[in-house]
Amino acid sequence: MNQDEDNKSSGLLANEKIAKSSQEKIDTQKLEEINDGDDFKGYSNTEKYKLFGLFFAIGIINHLGTILVMTGGRLLSKELKMDDYVTVYISASIIFALLTRIINSKLFVQHSYKKRIHFLCFWMIAGYFLMFLVLLLNDTVLSEYNVLCFILSFIPCFVLGSSYAFGESAMLGYLRLFPKTLIGGWSSGTGISGFFGSLLNFLSQLNDWFNLKYLYLILVLVGPLYLYLFNLTVKIYQMNALINSNEKKKPSMELSPMEGDTIEPEVNDNVGQGYENQKNEDINKKEEDNNEIETINEGNKAISWENFLYVMRTSGRIIGNLGAIYFLLFFCFNGLVVRVCDKVNISFLPESNAGEIKGKFEFIALFFQIGMFISKTFIQLIRRIKPIEIYTIVIFIINILFIIEYYAGFLKWENYIWICLILGFFGGGTYAGGFYTILNSNEIEENYKELTVNIATLFNDLGTFLSGIFGLIALKYWLSSKEMFS
Repeated sequence: MNQDEDNKSSGLLANEKIAKSSQEKIDTQKLEEINDGDDFKGYSNTEKYKLFGLFFAIGIINHLGTILVMTGGRLLSKELKMDDYVTVYISASIIFALLTRIINSKLFVQHSYKKRIHFLCFWMIAGYFLMFLVLLLNDTVLSEYNVLCFILSFIPCFVLGSSYAFGESAMLGYLRLFPKTLIGGWSSGTGISGFFGSLLNFLSQLNDWFNLKYLYLILVLVGPLYLYLFNLTVKIYQMNALINSNEKKKPSMELSPMEGDTIEPEVNDNVGQGYENQKNEDINKKEEDNNEIETINEGNKAISWENFLYVMRTSGRIIGNLGAIYFLLFFCFNGLVVRVCDKVNISFLPESNAGEIKGKFEFIALFFQIGMFISKTFIQLIRRIKPIEIYTIVIFIINILFIIEYYAGFLKWENYIWICLILGFFGGGTYAGGFYTILNSNEIEENYKELTVNIATLFNDLGTFLSGIFGLIALKYWLSSKEMFS
């Protein structure tokens, strides 16, 4: 008898150990899923790829405005023979973005995503149409007043620069509701929009007949498209929330009956009533999900000195490196690369009437944008390159390399392609990897995450703005083409 009891006790202990071991494995697996941001529970493969495609398309539309308006600014500044002052135009766009991010962090961060995206789409439509009008006036009634048109172009620059910043801040916060690897879809969309903008700029250098004004008129349609794509992501999110809610209601699996046990069948005379109740519950759940989308931001923290200090304590290293990297990145790209491209000879590009080769910088810029697109797309690779200081060091070394090239001229133009490809890769990787880390961090409280990404993008813009100011001084006094290698 005692032996039987001992055997039973041993069996129970063994079962408990197995159960405990299995539970630990499950908990570890769940923790890894949370830490990796790859938990697509409740999403089918079709929905997973659909979400990636939707955020990819939204990323293109969101960033296309500011890239194209800068392209338009380059064309106008070139027409006015004010090439050295194009950085002023770029810096103005960044100032508008900075102000927008501060206002958003203070006044709009607690408003629903739906309301913000509706406003954004209207603002975007206005920006594209205004840019079309400015370029149209420049070609017609104000053709003799190009300087005035250049000044007027700052109005759509403000609208599109602020809409890009407003949309980016809202969408990065919105992505926290989804599996974090979807940041790859969004960031790859922003990357390909940069390539598209550079391609248009390159084409405009090769063909005098190429005119952007009608493109801006067509792009008025992207406002409604942005809203439509956003609403599709909302529907998928709500459907997933409903499925997960129903899964939680299911009873847990019970142990199968022992031999000899009898189970009385459960008779249910109210099947129809139960179906109606379930249907009503699903309807109520959908209404709750709609309310959740509307109210989920009510607990978000707005910017204040106290909250700013909290963000810097939890994410200051990442945010500081993002700002430094964007300063180095765009000083190198818009300053050093512009100047070294002035003296290289790319034989297959056409010549202008003055005998100068056209589109050299624009051609090299395409490869910079390709590098950005690659790194922003492959988030699974980028998030494994740690720490973030690696990106800062690599981009700093490339700056030094181009400074030496500026004075010595020891590289062939083909080498510029590979260097700019690497420059773009590490620049884009900073964006994708940095925001992935922030959104997936367990150290940042959920109601601080949108404020954190807002402050991070603000530091990005601040670094870009300072690079523009420093680049203007450098292009005018330090990086003078007269001092270059011949």
